[in-house]
Amino acid sequence: MTGGRVALATLVLSVATTGYAQQLKFTPPRLLTGELSVLPAPTIIGGGEVLIEGTVDRGGLLTRPIVLRGTPPYTQMVLDAVSSWRFEPARIVGPDGIETAVEMPVAIGAVYRPPILMNAPTIGEPPKDWSKPSADVAYPISIEPPNYPPLARDGGVVLLEVTLDESGGVTETRGIASTGGFESASREALAKWRFRGGTYRARPVAATAYVLFGFRPPVGLAPTAPPPTP
Repeated sequence: MTGGRVALATLVLSVATTGYAQQLKFTPPRLLTGELSVLPAPTIIGGGEVLIEGTVDRGGLLTRPIVLRGTPPYTQMVLDAVSSWRFEPARIVGPDGIETAVEMPVAIGAVYRPPILMNAPTIGEPPKDWSKPSADVAYPISIEPPNYPPLARDGGVVLLEVTLDESGGVTETRGIASTGGFESASREALAKWRFRGGTYRARPVAATAYVLFGFRPPVGLAPTAPPPTP
């Protein structure tokens, strides 16, 4: 085959492959039910960061969780919580119009405030990086801790789902569950996060990621008293 014919065949194959990829419709996983992690005992004086990568299988189960970053005891607390999460799996619709469930990795990030009022360094064990994320997972590359609302007195946990476009830009933030009234502070912090985009078979696709924010009452603040019993 001459050089011209080789170049033409390569061009035809490239156009055909690109056209096939463009015909694929990809839908990322979506969380259906998710338990919140608990807050640690008051004796834990520090805050923590946890990053986990898991794979949502075709049945909607989160499998093969890998700790990318962890801070004890928060790492195990997050692992215990996500073990019960259930998803709508990722799906592709091919050129033939048939929809198929596929596996897709998701990142789960968690930031727990230490029991202080301001964002400042505290004593306690710092987070440690354990593993690198896979090439396909949409992953937070910049993390911002939440502020503790000045009028709050109790603790709480917030779980948010983040939908990302092909480049990692946030297109939607969905509240999954929360306790303690900290969702507004969590959304403000999450707006400052930055993500890299996800891929499926080396093709950029929309993706989802999940973020837990834990708020611990600052030391010295008295918890809100329950209303008197009539």
